[in-house]
This record gives sequence, C-alpha cells and structure tokens, in this order.
Amino acid sequence: MGLKNLTYFTEFNTSLFLSRKELRFVSATRWIEKSETGSETEKGVKVCVLIFADESDYPNEKNNTGEQLTVKVPFASMKDYDTFQPMLTSVEIVDIEKAIVYGEYRNQLSLTAKVIEVVAL
Repeated sequence: MGLKNLTYFTEFNTSLFLSRKELRFVSATRWIEKSETGSETEKGVKVCVLIFADESDYPNEKNNTGEQLTVKVPFASMKDYDTFQPMLTSVEIVDIEKAIVYGEYRNQLSLTAKVIEVVAL
C-alpha cells in the first residue's frame, strides 16, 4: 500500500539551498500558458539561470555547479531583462512565492520568484 499526499508534508528550504551559490543569468523567454480551450495567457517571464559556483555543504562529494534552474517570474516582461548579459550578469533569486521539488527521483525544482541583478558594492 502506498501512502498518499506525502508531498504536502515535505518542506523545501529554498533559502538554504540557494545560499552559498553564485548564479548567472542565461536567458529569458515569455511565460505563456495554454488553457483547455487553446487560448494563450501570458503570465510573465521564465528566466534560466546557471549555478556558476556551489559552495554548499552536501553529504557526499557531488554538487550542483553547472546545473540550470528555470524561474517563473510572474507579471515580469522581457524588457525587465534587456540589460542582463548571458553568463556575465550575476543574479539572485528573491521573493520566492513557490518552490516545489518534483519528479520520479525528486530531482527537479519548480520555482516561482523574482530574479534580480546582483549589484557589486
């Protein structure tokens, strides 16, 4: 017998996961969802970021350097990312609305948040 609804009791610590990681902007595309009737609704922008460096402590020798994350940014426009340069612009994921771990091996991450440029001081 398999247990049901376990996902509702699993919390993902997004802040801890993203800490000690350097993220770089890769690309931005329009976030469009289709309804059952086939109509399209623009929801915002999907921003692809690269984990450029990962200094997190893991229980084994593996880390996430070189992996990409796609962040859904509600109500954003492509113009918001005009000045971001692929692989050069350091970014930060903030104001996280939703973070869900999914997939058969629980190795996929769905993020809804804002992506902002890291401004060097």
